[in-house]
Order: sequence, then C-alpha cells, then structure tokens
Amino acid sequence: MNSKDRVLTAIQKQIPDRLPVFCGRIDDIDYWLSGLGLDSEAELRTHWGLDIQKMSYSKAFRLPEGKTIWGAEDNWDAGYSSLKDFPLKNAETIADVEKHTWPDLSMVDFDEISAQLKGLDQNKARIGSIGFQAVFCTLCDLFGMDNTMINMSAAPELIDAAITHIEAFLTDCFGKILRNNAKDMDFLWWGDDFSTQRCMMISPEMWRRFLKPTYLRIFELIKSHGVMIWFHSCGTFAPVLGELVDAGMDVWETVQAHLEGNEPEKLKVNYGNDLSFFGAINCQKTLPFGSPEDVRKEVRERFRVLGKNGGYITGPDHSIQKNMPIANLEALFDEAHKCNYG
Repeated sequence: MNSKDRVLTAIQKQIPDRLPVFCGRIDDIDYWLSGLGLDSEAELRTHWGLDIQKMSYSKAFRLPEGKTIWGAEDNWDAGYSSLKDFPLKNAETIADVEKHTWPDLSMVDFDEISAQLKGLDQNKARIGSIGFQAVFCTLCDLFGMDNTMINMSAAPELIDAAITHIEAFLTDCFGKILRNNAKDMDFLWWGDDFSTQRCMMISPEMWRRFLKPTYLRIFELIKSHGVMIWFHSCGTFAPVLGELVDAGMDVWETVQAHLEGNEPEKLKVNYGNDLSFFGAINCQKTLPFGSPEDVRKEVRERFRVLGKNGGYITGPDHSIQKNMPIANLEALFDEAHKCNYG
C-alpha cells in the first residue's frame, strides 16, 4: 500500500496497513536540518516518511511588500496584539468598509498554483492550499480583534459587509483553482481560528450568525469538485464541532487532544463515523518536555483510540519548533510507522 492509498483508506474509515503520518508547519527549519544532517525540508519530510504532501503557496500571490492579500500588515508571528495597524479599525459605516482595497483575482498567480499542484508526488495524498485565508482571523486583521467582536454586537452591518468581500474573493479564487486543478489534489486546506484552549472566542450564536454561512458555501463549492476538505481550527469548540462535521468537514486539524472538550474517546464515539482526525500529539507538553518514550506512549494511545477502524492521521497537533528535542520527533514518526493494523 503506497502513501496515497494508506491515507485515503483511513479517510474512508477502512483499515490501512499502518497508521498514516503527516507533519504540517515546520518552524526553525535550519535547526532540524542541522541536527539530522539533511539539506532541505523536502529531505526532512522524506526522512520522516510522511504520507502526505502539501503544496507550497509562498508564491501564490502578487502582493505589496509587507502586506497580506487583504491589505493588512503581514506579520504572522506577531499576534493580533502586536500588529501596528488595522485597515478598518476606524470604520463606522458600510461605505468605510467598501472603500477598503479588497483583493481580486489579478493578485493571484494561478499558473504558479497549478505548477505547484502538478508537481506533487502522485504516490502521496495531496493537499492544495493558498495559505490561511480565514474568515474570523481576517476580520481581526482588518478591524482588530477587539473591534471585530464589538462590531459583531454593536455594528453587525460592518462585519456583514466585510464578510461579503472575504467570501466573494475566496469563492472566486477557490473556484478557479478547483476548475483548473481538482484532479491534482485530494484535499483542499482551509481553516479558521475562532477558539481558545478553553472555549470559543465568540458565542455559538455569533458563530452561526457570522461565520457558519460562509463555511457552508465554501464547503459546498469544494465538495462539488470532488475534493475533500482538510480544515484547520485550533483550540476547543465542542458546541459547534458537530455542525462543521455535518457541513462536510472531512479532516479536522489540529485536534489538541489534551484540551477539555477534545477528549479522544468522546471525539471518536461522537464523530468518528463521519470525521477523520489529524494531529493529537501534544506540541505544548509531550513533544517539548517529554521523553522519547513519553512520545511513543502517546502515539500508541492515540492510535488505539482515534485510529480504531481508521480515520486518524498522526502528527504534531501544531507547528513544530526548536524547543522540541530532535529525538522526540524521531520517536513520534518511528513509533507511528510501527502502528500496524495487521
């Protein structure tokens, strides 16, 4: 069974030969390459025997320096509280929102995206992506987090106006990619972060009012092209998880299984027939502070519960960083390869 067959078998809730493995974002790449004597991230991913390949989207957009596709400050690692400016922070009317320079398809290099997708390994499961083009997070980049949540109550028309533009761009962009390249991917990666490690940042009612309708329409678009949905969302959001599953989410990333509300046993019982899980190996405790045997033990436990009858791809539950001993990542992937279903 090759990597692609292994992943797709697990996604279909059938039994592959062994547990599929993947790793999303790898930070501090020089640390990993130096420690393992490798020359490139591609070599590193091959070294770890990953079953999935995700396209690079680093050249997907034609952007002014220092700006995102949305015209916000491009400072991914700073966090909302550290961003210097929010383009719609002073917006008071729908006209103010309309005056913002919203993205259009001329800013997208579809030839580059197509080339990246066509270059993926046909023997691995393939993920298409244009990066983290979220709804809630984009609102926060534009208005600021505080203003976003205030406006949801005090000036919902401003949020509606912005979401209309966000959804229109994503629909047009995803639509063209899918028309051109659906055959070149098994999954389309998308996501949104609207939760903390304790609960949702907005109420379920606000989530349903502002975010869910766009998710439903984007999900429907992706599904209409025969592509599966790989959805990133951090934290715990038990009150609405079932609604994302019902909407058609095929794979949920990140599955921070150490959080209250994300207990693996409950996730598998409640959603395991319809949803597959990626992640669940703790990047906050086990990988940075545990021993290699702690990591192996956690991999085996996730395999036992989340991996029962397929439906689980193991890997770190977020990006990996140089606070993690190399031996622990080696243990993760080595142990996962030993988790055989036979």
